[in-house]
Amino acid sequence: MSFSDREKHLIRAAFAWGQITQQEGYTLSDLEIEKSVLFRRLLGGRPPLAFPPPLRHGFPWYDVIEGRAEHIVSASEASPECSIIAPGCKIGDTCILIDGAFWRVVETIREREEYIVEWGQYPMQWRLRKHWEVNYEMTQQLHSFRRDNPNEEVSFDSYLGQREYREFRIDDDQTVWLCEWQLSRISLSGWVWVGTLRPPIVNNLTSIYEDPLGPMVLGEEDVDKGTAWLRIEEADKESRFVQLEGEHEYHFLSSANAIALKGLLHQLQEETETITILDWAQGKPLRSFSLPAQLVPLDELSLKEMNYDLVPENAYEP
Repeated sequence: MSFSDREKHLIRAAFAWGQITQQEGYTLSDLEIEKSVLFRRLLGGRPPLAFPPPLRHGFPWYDVIEGRAEHIVSASEASPECSIIAPGCKIGDTCILIDGAFWRVVETIREREEYIVEWGQYPMQWRLRKHWEVNYEMTQQLHSFRRDNPNEEVSFDSYLGQREYREFRIDDDQTVWLCEWQLSRISLSGWVWVGTLRPPIVNNLTSIYEDPLGPMVLGEEDVDKGTAWLRIEEADKESRFVQLEGEHEYHFLSSANAIALKGLLHQLQEETETITILDWAQGKPLRSFSLPAQLVPLDELSLKEMNYDLVPENAYEP
């Protein structure tokens, strides 16, 4: 008896899913199979993350770890009261409920307006910020009502005085502002966590070429040729590098333009099965990963244009 490639893939996915769900205490019921986002992920060829992702409305939220997008969410007031049941939190930690899951607050920028939050074991941070925008339809409706009913007394003071879940404001010009919570990652993206964490880099690395964002190419110290690392992402004070194949003349890399560097990335992805990633901060390596080449989104990353702080400036500051 032989199995088709599809059947083998299904068996491998089911085996991996069964191991993970058993570790997390879930039963292998029909209901769990039907609603499992992880199982669908495994069937699609995507491996599990190193740590469980946050939940969003009860389902694993992979995109907030792996992606670079900004997310519109619902958020509660920050409080230490629920730290005893918040995953990854110590008793007394300040927590905030984001789309049905408790996140850890590591810094309060403005009370009830802006926070820096973390999740679980991931060495990543996100900015949670209340954002205000003009609602032109409601503003026009309010102006029309006041124009057609000049003697009508309208007051929103009692509603606007509520402390929690204030969803709109009306300024002195009778403009209606609606608020929403925006969650944006401010650290490097987490797609590397589908790979294997490697031992720390032992070679002494130094900057070969820099641009306004910092080191662009890393190489070995005190030599003219050797292993080279090319920056592919930048966030806050951290950078992410990919190890180029083979050895390289450092003087060539230091003078290469963006087209030549992108060519090296394409060559790497086409000719290499496993790619090594290095995260770097303050002149030293943070962590290193090895990943199958098909899981490294090199085509989505743009050299020398890496700034993923996607939170727009508030149009309205209270």
